Amino acid sequence: MRLIGSFLLALLVALALFGLMLALVTPPERAQMPERELVRIGVTRSVADSRNEHQPQQAVPERPTPPQRPPLQLPAVEAPPLPAPELKIEIPQLQADLRLSAAPVSPPLEAAAVGPSAAVSAPAVASPAHGAVAGSSEELVPLSEVPPDYPMRAAAAGIEGSVTLRFTVSAEGRVEDIEVIASEPPGVFDRAARRAISRSRFVPRQENGVPVAREATKVFNFVLEGKP
Repeated sequence: MRLIGSFLLALLVALALFGLMLALVTPPERAQMPERELVRIGVTRSVADSRNEHQPQQAVPERPTPPQRPPLQLPAVEAPPLPAPELKIEIPQLQADLRLSAAPVSPPLEAAAVGPSAAVSAPAVASPAHGAVAGSSEELVPLSEVPPDYPMRAAAAGIEGSVTLRFTVSAEGRVEDIEVIASEPPGVFDRAARRAISRSRFVPRQENGVPVAREATKVFNFVLEGKP
């Protein structure tokens, strides 16, 4: 009997625990709003909407358009015609039959060798590194020779003359250290001659296969062609 009673008691306890677990797992039911309150809310909203629909809208008064101003009519003023001045410009006729020629007419350039007894037309250039036989000279070979421009004032005045220049030909063939040693008439053709020789290029002198600097002189003759 005790065994049967213990079994029944255990069964009751198990059923009680199972029911308690089901109660804990099952979510609580949502509280339902009474139907009367739902109906009341719906009726209130419908009445408010109907009031808003039947309420007349206030008409916005239109602004009156401002009157248009009549356009101003200005009287036309006619300006009297101004007489156009007659301009008489007399262009002087220049008659000139001048043919300019500034081609240099000079003897061949000579460069003196390094030494104490150099030629008079090409003074010696001191060079301690290399020496040469005294009195030897060689002709300069131009790579690009630029003729001088005849000065406009001298051409208009019919002036002729000549300029003798002394200069140095560098190892690269450029003209440096230009000096006027003679000019006839003085200061008339110096600038044109210096500009022409500074733009010219010459073959440098060779010593033992190495290009070296040297000095030379050149004469530019300025002659007007067709002048009696």
